[in-house]
Amino acid sequence: MGSVEVTKKTTPKTSTAKKKATGSAATRSAASTRRAPAKAAVTAGLRPGRLVGKVALITGAAGNIGESIVLRYLQEGAKVVMVGRNREKLEAARTYLLKKSGAPAENAFVLPFDASDPGQARFGVDAAIQHYGGIDILVNNAGSAGPKQVIENLPLSREELDALRAAGSTDSETVRDAAGNLLGLTWNMVRAASPHLKAGASIINVSTIFSRTRYFGRAAYVVPKAAMNAFSRQLALQVGKRGIRVNVVYPGPIASERIRTVFGAMDQLRKAASGTTATDFLSTMALARSEGGAKPIRTFPTVEDVANTIVFLGSDESRAFSSQGFEVTNGMQVWQESRSTWASRPGLRTVDGTGSTVLVAAGDQVADALVIARTQAQCGAHVLLGLGSEEAVNSAVAALSKDGADARIDPVLFDRRRADTLTLLLRRLKPGHGLHGAIVLPAFGAWRFQSALAEASDTDVDTFLGAELTGAISIARELSRVWHQFAAKGSNPCTLFMSNGSDAAGNAYADILRSGIEELVRVWRDESQTQSEAGDRPALEWSNQILRWTNTEESGLLFAAGQAARLLYSKRRVPQVSLYMPAAIVDSTGATRPNFGSLESLIGLHLGKCVLITGGSAGIGGQLARLLAIAGARVMLTARRENQLVDLRNSIVVELEEIGYNRPHDRVQMLANIDVADEASLAKSVAATVKAFGRIDYLINNAGVAGAEQMAVDLLPADWRNTLNANLVSNYSLIEKVVPMMKAQGSGYILNVSSYFGGEKYIAVPYPNRSDYAVSKAGQRALVENLARFVGPEIQINAIAPGPVEGQRLKGKDGKAGLFDRRAKLILENKRLNQVHGAVLKALESGVLLGDILMALAHNDLGLLQSDGVPEPLRQIAGKIKGEARGTEEATHSSLHFIMTRTMATRLIARLRNGCVILDRKAHARAEKWVLELPEPPEPFINTARIAEEAEKIRDGVLGMLHLNRMPTETDVALATVYFMADRAISGATFEPSGGLHQERTITERELFGRAKPERVRRMEGETIWLIGEHMTEPLAAVARLFLAEGHVGSVITLTRTAEAGEAIKDAMGRALGHDRMVYMTVGDDLEAKMDEAYDAGHAPAAVISTPFAPIPRALFGVEGKDHLNAAGFDALVETNLTHHFRVARKVSLFKGARLILVSPDVPVGGTLPQFAMANFVKTTLHAFTATLGVENERLPTSVPVNQVNLTRRMRSEEPRDAVEQAEEYDRFAHAVLLAAAPIVEANESRYRARIYRGLAITV
Repeated sequence: MGSVEVTKKTTPKTSTAKKKATGSAATRSAASTRRAPAKAAVTAGLRPGRLVGKVALITGAAGNIGESIVLRYLQEGAKVVMVGRNREKLEAARTYLLKKSGAPAENAFVLPFDASDPGQARFGVDAAIQHYGGIDILVNNAGSAGPKQVIENLPLSREELDALRAAGSTDSETVRDAAGNLLGLTWNMVRAASPHLKAGASIINVSTIFSRTRYFGRAAYVVPKAAMNAFSRQLALQVGKRGIRVNVVYPGPIASERIRTVFGAMDQLRKAASGTTATDFLSTMALARSEGGAKPIRTFPTVEDVANTIVFLGSDESRAFSSQGFEVTNGMQVWQESRSTWASRPGLRTVDGTGSTVLVAAGDQVADALVIARTQAQCGAHVLLGLGSEEAVNSAVAALSKDGADARIDPVLFDRRRADTLTLLLRRLKPGHGLHGAIVLPAFGAWRFQSALAEASDTDVDTFLGAELTGAISIARELSRVWHQFAAKGSNPCTLFMSNGSDAAGNAYADILRSGIEELVRVWRDESQTQSEAGDRPALEWSNQILRWTNTEESGLLFAAGQAARLLYSKRRVPQVSLYMPAAIVDSTGATRPNFGSLESLIGLHLGKCVLITGGSAGIGGQLARLLAIAGARVMLTARRENQLVDLRNSIVVELEEIGYNRPHDRVQMLANIDVADEASLAKSVAATVKAFGRIDYLINNAGVAGAEQMAVDLLPADWRNTLNANLVSNYSLIEKVVPMMKAQGSGYILNVSSYFGGEKYIAVPYPNRSDYAVSKAGQRALVENLARFVGPEIQINAIAPGPVEGQRLKGKDGKAGLFDRRAKLILENKRLNQVHGAVLKALESGVLLGDILMALAHNDLGLLQSDGVPEPLRQIAGKIKGEARGTEEATHSSLHFIMTRTMATRLIARLRNGCVILDRKAHARAEKWVLELPEPPEPFINTARIAEEAEKIRDGVLGMLHLNRMPTETDVALATVYFMADRAISGATFEPSGGLHQERTITERELFGRAKPERVRRMEGETIWLIGEHMTEPLAAVARLFLAEGHVGSVITLTRTAEAGEAIKDAMGRALGHDRMVYMTVGDDLEAKMDEAYDAGHAPAAVISTPFAPIPRALFGVEGKDHLNAAGFDALVETNLTHHFRVARKVSLFKGARLILVSPDVPVGGTLPQFAMANFVKTTLHAFTATLGVENERLPTSVPVNQVNLTRRMRSEEPRDAVEQAEEYDRFAHAVLLAAAPIVEANESRYRARIYRGLAITV
């Protein structure tokens, strides 16, 4: 029985070979006869009979290599099933080979069928088993040539193939046909034979070495062959446990006229000289062979070399070989795989896809495609997101937002099995935009192909060959066409094929596709380079593939998407085709996250710097610590609360681990229970940082307190001092400690975290109800401005001044209300308190005794205040309060019925006490008892809805003052600051990451122009003036003389710290006009008590001029104990120049009818540069208080105007140089004080003018 017909479901029948072989069979016979001597030489010495007892099924048995395989198998004793499509060729080959081998006729059996048809493959295998009883060896040798066209011209449809043939082509297959005839045929035979193969069986797949080399114009042939290579390896892994071995043979160029013809045609396609392709391949061969004793030369291997290799693989001598590749190439140097593994993060710091349009071609894997598309869009590119179905497109549309990067993603339908869909996509491109690159995913997600290769269904095989393998070639063809037509000369179009993630089933199908695409890329690169060098293509088209299945980490997809962006938007051309994801990103790259978005540009920005940051547990400080650590710095976090420090440190360490910093736990240290108001804590912080890191490069003074949040008149000196110690004195203390070491190491950076409400250079910003905070923040900024020249050139010192920041502190935390809510409540409480305070003062002015007033208020009942017998001012205010209540308000808050809370009552009595209304100790004791007996209203006192409304008004007001109309977040501020700190050309400056905040400001350096008008001065006649000071003898004397001579004041009371200072002023006055109207009082350390005493003595002031109680120190940073201003000295400077003015102002602001002038310190002729700097520091800082107090006092019933006079000018060159100029300055100073002290227009006369003349700073 020599043959069987299996194309029909019929019983096999015998057939006889024709008497005469025709066509190619006859030609082969003659050729074989002519090669007989060579064959004898080849087969000589081989042991015959190695395949006795084995049945081999050989496809493509009538072809050139197939004939030789069959011959050698017959010679070795095997029974051979000869498979092919053409019965006549098979019969002719059988007749010839039986005769040639001398094998018995029953050892060769012909089975004509088309193995690319899975049904025929199964029938054929069944027929072979029925004939011989089994199969031991399966040799998949059959194949086809595929269309011989460059990728751009490959026929995808029968119509396109017909068009090529009409133009003279001899091609007979489409790309899909070739895939079926090459990989599909082998796969079908494996699936058909596998169930029948027993242990010891051998599957031999015949590939080609050209499946791993460039092969111009033959993509349709070598891509399926390359896929077969991986198919063979994966199959070996799957069937090896059954004892079945699988190997692949890679024939090289076989010595024949046919290969010379193929290479000649390839030379023509490449427009290369004849023989170029053959020479190129010969040059890669390691082996020169000698024939018949001749000199060894490089030549092509023979078909017998291939057949002998396949005999070995079919024999038991190869029983230890599986999953191997056998190259029959005379040693051609060809890599098994062109691959590399990513060993770095895809940092996107310099990746900019702006102006680029990319195609992301996917199938049904919408989630993955969106991640990839978003990464590209975040780099600025416009993305065409092609998906395989309308359902997938709709899912993508639903997942995308309409703004940000998502707005640059355009989901569209894209079916890679229809070549025309890419053309449709191009119509969606914006005018003037071309396609710059593409990322091509598989047609299906990893879920699609899960079965074992030998058990795959017909549908799986057909879908894989059509959608995946042919689909990849189809996309490459269309992209190549687009770029050939539209790419700009010299541009860099790039295609990246990207696999799915792991399928958790061995990734066999993904590996097969990987191998095919690798060869597709290799051919595409070669064709593009050859054509572009010849001038036939405008741009070199580059491609790679990214393999994801080797990594199963959550961040793997982002990693791959980021690497794709780096390749697409640069001119990088990685020579290795297949770029694998590392199995563990952190092990290979040192980072666990693929990229860090906007933080990419931070990484390494402050590398190696050692940072001490106070208040580093949360808020801006916490974000600064985090971002500086990300930027490469080593950070010491200090704060009070250990639990917050631990949480923040742990979160930063996690980020550093993700980035890949070495020893991240060592990079971030913490020190808890640090109170910056405590000097010992500050010293401990510095010591701990030096111990941990060996040095301090950056000091960030961030810690501080919000302050007491009260009007200055209600603020206790202890609270004031606490705020200034925590926010300001601590800054100087740390600066003073780190400056010597920074200067010694040659570099350093100091940053004070101030506030917009600390003002700007030469400008103050009023901040009502926060005077202590405003002064401390202004001081932080003023320190920077005035210390810069002393810490330089080694050290930079700057400040940041954020405004309201959207974050924890603004919103509230730890049970504390947010800033706007707190301010709203305080405003409403103060409004009620000021109303009651004003009514009390009016009642007193009308002659009502304080005791009677307090008695009327004792019931704390608004209704009773409207009763007969209640002093009229109190009745009026009760009616006004009742009238302000909204008719719709429900009784959910007690302010509808109660006058005030006990806390408000305490403030009221304190105001009366400080305003010298209550001077008698017994009266004060009775008032305090009254407070304790006052009925306490239930909470809430203030309507919570009104608080929310007021808070919203405040918020809207702030937003209205922001040019960006939004408050920056803590991260926004910190990020801007970290970049600001990288600028090495700035010192002494204040950076304002405030969202463009701009509100009412007042200039510190307002010049003195003109003098007080006579009509204003005359209104001072007979008034009492207080001069408070100590060391400024001559200026105070000049003021006294002017007030007595021109103002005709009734008396001038001097309040000096020491008696000696008073005597000095007295001596300076001499016999000046009015000297007998001078009164000298010594206050010592009890300033407030002596002010009460002066007031009680009948000397209620019309104007109070407050000057510092101590001169400015002469030195700053020098030798400790000699010419050095230490923290204690700076604390004293703050106390005698700032706190001193606060103590005066909180009382005088309650003196109805008074005017208050605050004087900044003077620098004497010949003063030092540090004195000038610190005088300017006080002047600038004090103005924050003056401006704030000016606004607050306008809201008080006493309406005391406050202004500031400065003796120190901005420029030292403008300061007096001798005694004459000094005397002239003191005269100008006296006139400035007179100008500020003379009565101004009352608010009820002209509110506009009254507002202008308050909170000013006049420089003389």
